[in-house]
Amino acid sequence: MNALTKKLAAGVIAAATLLGLAGLGATTANAANPTDGVIKVNSTNPEFEGKTATAYLMFSYDKDAVDAGTATNGGYTLVDTWDEFFKTATLTGLTGVDNDNVGQKAYDYVISLSAADKADDLLDFASKASAWAKDTTHSITGKTSEKATKIGTGKDAKYTATISGLSYGYYVVSPEGGSTSTDRHTDAILKVVTSSPVEQDLKSTYPTVEKTITGSNGNDKGNSAEIGESVNFKLSSTIPDMTEYTKGYTFNFLDTLSEGLTLNNTTESTAGKGTFTATVKVNGTPVETDKYKAEYVENGDGTTSVTITMLNFRDNYKDNAGETITVEYSATLNENATVAGSTNSAKVEYSNDPSTNGTGTSKEDKTHTYDFNFDVNKVDGTDNTIKLSGAQFALYRGTKDDANKIKLVKVSDNTFRPAKENEQVADDADVKTNDGVLKFVGLAEGTYKLVETKAPTGANGEQYNILTEPIDVIISAEYNDDGTLKSWSVNNTTSENNTGTPVITVENNKGGLLPGTGGMGTMLFTVFGVAIVALGAVWYVRSNRKDARRA
Repeated sequence: MNALTKKLAAGVIAAATLLGLAGLGATTANAANPTDGVIKVNSTNPEFEGKTATAYLMFSYDKDAVDAGTATNGGYTLVDTWDEFFKTATLTGLTGVDNDNVGQKAYDYVISLSAADKADDLLDFASKASAWAKDTTHSITGKTSEKATKIGTGKDAKYTATISGLSYGYYVVSPEGGSTSTDRHTDAILKVVTSSPVEQDLKSTYPTVEKTITGSNGNDKGNSAEIGESVNFKLSSTIPDMTEYTKGYTFNFLDTLSEGLTLNNTTESTAGKGTFTATVKVNGTPVETDKYKAEYVENGDGTTSVTITMLNFRDNYKDNAGETITVEYSATLNENATVAGSTNSAKVEYSNDPSTNGTGTSKEDKTHTYDFNFDVNKVDGTDNTIKLSGAQFALYRGTKDDANKIKLVKVSDNTFRPAKENEQVADDADVKTNDGVLKFVGLAEGTYKLVETKAPTGANGEQYNILTEPIDVIISAEYNDDGTLKSWSVNNTTSENNTGTPVITVENNKGGLLPGTGGMGTMLFTVFGVAIVALGAVWYVRSNRKDARRA
């Protein structure tokens, strides 16, 4: 191996070391002009799934000349589409470069980056080369992988994009849609393909978002709420390194509320569109409202699209890479919510190409909000097959206090839900059983008091005693780690398949009737009176006889 070949080998190995790369080998050792090179790009970040990586050939490699011992510059030749890159002094710092010497100058420059004190320069070179290659005006053709797929499970899972059918040479590899790393400052990879397939582990991270529910009665991914109750949401992400993105950087939060949620604090500008109040924070410190826009659109399917657009994001936060950025806002559960749950999803939109205005999006992250219900089955205490109508009830949260009484809206003849703000509230007399049934819907998990305010009557006018004590109603729920509903119950009666309605059976007993004139009551009093008189007479006769004998 001649001196130049050794230098380039040393340079690319050093580059591989600096970038966390592995060495390369061959699948066909002596093939002429081989095209069996393979680069596998791996990441443990789930955001890499479905994304691609593209390899751009910078230096071709003449394996035959190297094997024959006739190669110069280690068998490497600059691909002519890269000439202008190395001629541009602002990119490489090279001077005196012309058409005749650009190949040698480029070769010597790349080798120089192997020096121990050139680590930062090497990373900067990779970043600039990647941006140059992705700029379509430079006519550099790359080879793109299939979409990255998941391999393995659990903590050992990784996501791999394979670029195959490569000719041997020196490549700039650029993953699609990745943010720049806060410690490497580039997604670009420099790879040498001269013998066998290689694998590269990405060091960079991709923008992600986590949506959570704050102040939840469940966990931070799933909860329950009462119709008319406010639910607080928080979106969390990390500010990426934007060093490469000299043309600006797009960073927006995109959220979708299900039809069961109504966005709070809105100002409508046109029909179904407008702005709303949201709080953006960086590392816990509120951001000035002129640095973002919070907008919404009501969709035809009842959902609401929410967008928080960060303005001049690179200029404002280029020095905040790695810091947490959050958005907080709230929505109210409405009458369209169902026991099946209201699913809400969020993602971030971000720049993914320094040379253009191209953007990508993260995977969605979801939260789930549920509401529950129960039926009252009003029956005769002696014969449960007899359904009782006309029983009136009031429902309280927690304790039987006026402040805890739930204002109800009539949904149908025997179905009621909590009222939203400014809604017409049902009269107490309307909250009554119909054919023995009364339904309460749109409730959160918790403890309630069901109070009977008027006793029912029988089909033939029979009178029943009113219940003197409240009925405790306890709605309980369990959630999976992802916020989906695991199970729920009312007074330990579990909902079937999480969609069935638990039933509370409430019994009433008939009351005793005071007698009326001429009825059986009068007859009984007469009989008892005659009996008492007769007993008195007997006692009197016997008493006189005793007195006579004593005399």
